[in-house]
Amino acid sequence: MNARMALAAAVLLAAAACSDSTTPQTPGVVTLSLVTPNADDGAMALVLTGPGITSIASGSGAYAVYWRVVSPTEARVIVVGDLSNGVLATAQVAEANRLTGYHVGILEVATRSDAVRASTAGYAITLAGSH
Repeated sequence: MNARMALAAAVLLAAAACSDSTTPQTPGVVTLSLVTPNADDGAMALVLTGPGITSIASGSGAYAVYWRVVSPTEARVIVVGDLSNGVLATAQVAEANRLTGYHVGILEVATRSDAVRASTAGYAITLAGSH
């Protein structure tokens, strides 16, 4: 019975050591970067989810960004301009050191001539954190 107790204690200690719940939150900026298969994107609607999203800013002086925080864990973003691969926007968040807690979904893309693309296949938004 003592061996079982010792094994159970060791397993509990190991599980506690693996948890990142002791890592303090680090507020900071998350960068949203676009990967696009097209050369004529003019607008994009996105949803950013994750804890503590407080503001969104343009990633380029050539882009206009419109945003709204719709809940404590969700922001809707529209980026307008001659979009290309690279930084679209930045977001001020509560946990920039825990990127796995954030997700970006591409809702819609339009061309520079205002035609909505039939599909968002081939598009991606990557996240990078800094603090």
